Amino acid sequence: MGNFNGDENTLGMFYESGNYANPTGTTLTWIGQVQNHTPNEDMGTKPTRNLGTNNRAVDMFVDGPQDVNGTFTYYPQDWKMLAFAFGTNVDAGSPSPYSHTMSETRSSAGNAMTSGNVFPSFTLEDSKYYNPTGLNFIRTIKGCIINNYSLNATQGGIVECNVDYIGQSCTYTSGAVSAITAATTRPFLWSDILLSIPSGTGIAPLKNITFSMANNTYAPHYLNGSRVIGTPQQLNLDYSLNATLDMTSELAKTFYDSYFQGGSTFNALLTLVDTAYGGIGSRGLIVTMSGCKLMDIDIPSPMEGVNEYTLTIQPQNCSALVNDDIFKYNAW
Repeated sequence: MGNFNGDENTLGMFYESGNYANPTGTTLTWIGQVQNHTPNEDMGTKPTRNLGTNNRAVDMFVDGPQDVNGTFTYYPQDWKMLAFAFGTNVDAGSPSPYSHTMSETRSSAGNAMTSGNVFPSFTLEDSKYYNPTGLNFIRTIKGCIINNYSLNATQGGIVECNVDYIGQSCTYTSGAVSAITAATTRPFLWSDILLSIPSGTGIAPLKNITFSMANNTYAPHYLNGSRVIGTPQQLNLDYSLNATLDMTSELAKTFYDSYFQGGSTFNALLTLVDTAYGGIGSRGLIVTMSGCKLMDIDIPSPMEGVNEYTLTIQPQNCSALVNDDIFKYNAW
């Protein structure tokens, strides 16, 4: 008997194709520098009581609907998970750098990878390694759809992404752990980021930022003889951009007077550029946000220090463009 130690843990993904929750091939794909993963399983067990048993205790346990979901945090080295969050991605370019153009998926759109799905799905393998002879602890979560995605950056730190997913089923094995090849490019840093509001005006005194999208996924339990969910459906799409800045005279008036009180809409760009790798043309991300509305502005008055303020912005529509040396973000 031995302990499972965190340094032997792995989280990777398989693409799915054909039918929903059907993993493709045996190649485990690197997600990024995963920091933690918390899967949640609910067996839906329903304790029942009834008249006639002459007993104060539970009479029976009934197997109810099975639900599986989870969250993981990682330092991004590429933007495949963002493509899954948007739902639509077009790969192009040859040779490297390759481009990946991401856009919002309409609820009426079909998916080229999995029939019946609007969004592409993927399978996660969460493994705790101890021994190659069958003493490992491996959970395989099929049919994962990204429900919420966020990109977070704070001055001086590494860019971090959070993914909340909904899956269909989770199975356990104790055999061999799938091999995975780690990416060698560095994760993105706070110094790679530029926020432009409006699109051509860089915001220099930015201290932290969070860009998030919520797909508001509906996971149905149909009356179809199965305890697991049917194909998930994405409902209304919501974006949010939160940014905290040091307060400067040239920007404060524009944000407060024109955008908040005045109610003007604007466009914004969030750019992440690995300048050491060759700039945006070689390794970078551009998130384009249009029809942005400044929903709230928090401007406290402290007794000392540099004044700062926090913006809460809601874009109407978003898209993203990525350039890097990865040939395909899609399954093919």
